[in-house]
Amino acid sequence: MNVYVYCFQRELLDYDIAALLDARIYNAGFVAIKATAASRQVYALSKEMTAKSPRLDDQAALNKAISKVKRERSDFAVRPLKRNIFLSGLAYFDNAGRLFPRDEECKRSDVSNCPAVVHNNWIVGKQAKIYRFREHLMWLYDGNDRYYSSETRKYLTYTNPKPTTPKNSTERELSALRTALAIGHLLNRVVILPRFHCRKRDCPLNSIVHIKTFDARFSDRYRESSFLQHPKVPDSIKRGLVTRELVMRENIESSTGTATIKLFSNDILQRFGDTTAAVINVGDLLGVEVSFNEISDGSTFVRVLRQTFRRSNYRQL
Repeated sequence: MNVYVYCFQRELLDYDIAALLDARIYNAGFVAIKATAASRQVYALSKEMTAKSPRLDDQAALNKAISKVKRERSDFAVRPLKRNIFLSGLAYFDNAGRLFPRDEECKRSDVSNCPAVVHNNWIVGKQAKIYRFREHLMWLYDGNDRYYSSETRKYLTYTNPKPTTPKNSTERELSALRTALAIGHLLNRVVILPRFHCRKRDCPLNSIVHIKTFDARFSDRYRESSFLQHPKVPDSIKRGLVTRELVMRENIESSTGTATIKLFSNDILQRFGDTTAAVINVGDLLGVEVSFNEISDGSTFVRVLRQTFRRSNYRQL
């Protein structure tokens, strides 16, 4: 028997409904239900509420219906799913400060460390949910384009040291990402993201950029920072990384907050055009800009970059 089905059955032994607890209310999207008269009444009442008040969301309606049926029926029993087995996105990601794949030892005494199921909620938008699952190595779908398993796709990555001064540090890191995407565009390579910096800790892209807006243009041109750790990525890709720094670090004064080195697209093609490695690490890109020799192609790409970088926060609000 599937372990999750077994867990659900255990949760429902003496209950009509067992639901994931979101903070202090029941989650309408992650719930186990026993087909009893009481549970049917709850969902009939919930449906009636949303029909009368279209602006009432299904979660609010479910909790209102549960409260009403509890008052009316002594035979109705509802409970939260066990918190050490079923965790919300708030509990697993936010409250635990977990922004990247778990590398700590699994200990059952830590309720947020070894759940059977994590509900990827408390983040807005389908694209953001997929991005977070991918970043945490919780996404296995390869798609028709072989997102993970392609052995022919070429990649580009870069180092992203913490800016030496806090002033405009996020904007400088985003400028480096624009440069990486421009180089990837020129070399037809997919950019593997680095980790970014949010105050005193590393953070993923969805902490600073609106993922839905970013994906509208670049969904097939980047990969999450944990990409090379994914089990479906071929060993030939993981072992095929070479470092060829684009510029020497001592030539860049990144603390000024402005680009101090400008390279032309022809320079990039000349520098890397003959590189056949699966993954190229081009080094530190803080303070580096790329200008396109071909004005038509360059102006279009630069315009897309300006439209793509919409700032946001971790929950994508």
